[in-house]
Amino acid sequence: MKKFYAYLLVLALPATLLLYSYVSGSPGGKTGSPGDNGATCTDCHTGTAQTQSNWITSTIPAEGYTPGQTYQITATGIHSGVVKFGFELTAEDIFGSKSGIFAVIDPARTKLANGGKSVTHQSAGTTPTGNSNTWTVNWTAPNSGTVRFYAAFNAANGNGTTSGDVIYTSSLVVNELVLNPQITGIDPDHAPLEFEGEFSLSGQDTEWNSGVSSVRFVNHDDETEFFEASSISVVSNTLLNIQLAIPGNMTLGAYDIHVDDLVLENGFIVDELDNIYIASFQSEILLYPNPASDVLSISAPEGTQVVLFDMQGKQLKSMISGQEAVRVNVSDLTSGIYFARLIQNGQVATVKWLKK
Repeated sequence: MKKFYAYLLVLALPATLLLYSYVSGSPGGKTGSPGDNGATCTDCHTGTAQTQSNWITSTIPAEGYTPGQTYQITATGIHSGVVKFGFELTAEDIFGSKSGIFAVIDPARTKLANGGKSVTHQSAGTTPTGNSNTWTVNWTAPNSGTVRFYAAFNAANGNGTTSGDVIYTSSLVVNELVLNPQITGIDPDHAPLEFEGEFSLSGQDTEWNSGVSSVRFVNHDDETEFFEASSISVVSNTLLNIQLAIPGNMTLGAYDIHVDDLVLENGFIVDELDNIYIASFQSEILLYPNPASDVLSISAPEGTQVVLFDMQGKQLKSMISGQEAVRVNVSDLTSGIYFARLIQNGQVATVKWLKK
């Protein structure tokens, strides 16, 4: 009989050791992810895993992660009456390969598992607060691609066995931030022949702090005709100040702006107009719709003289603004770029508009 009891003790010892070891963390590969072959804590604990939403959160912006940047990933489990709460978290690409790099920021409560490809709890990290437990880790984003975080949670009843515990799973999908670098505009956006001065170029998702080698203005209809900025000052990733001298032999019309490999088509107009700088009443001027097809409405201070003309400086229409916006019939004009010159108390403002 003593031999029989000793035999039972030997059989029970591995299971006891197994339960004890799992208190200090998952053995790894139990997140329920495709890369883990769908395995969860139910491989050892009875029951069926229950799927939960929003148990994984992150500091990754809604528009997506930036490759190489580090974010915080938080796993939170909730279960009424829980005594011990453990977890394992991993991240994978769409092919089930592990993605990104985890780093522990709370070593007393969490540790790396599965060869550093996941994060799990320490024994000190299983004590819940009320009915929930939370763990946060750092994760450095990969170079590209969609990433899904997977986590399995064990809400244990503390009876020392694998029965009576409840297993949960949750997931979170994040995408790479897709940048769309582009030139968004130049101020002023037109100038006459032989004009010299400073202009500001603005961009979106650009990285001009890394350096800009050239800013070139190329005739939209003849790419052999161009002029370049004489100096470039990088103000920020999205702002450049340039010095420009427009040669007197350039063709009047629209020019594409090239900042290295970025292009803003028809972004700049070479004309024969003066007074391209903003007048004090510029903020009170509104042309709409712009582009206009049939009627152009012009709102300006009462008594302002309004003159419409084309790129060659030919006057087309003239009127005086009143208390209400002036409505001008432009249906007889051909499609293209036009200007409105507004004159008030000796000040002149010029506004570009498009006829479609």
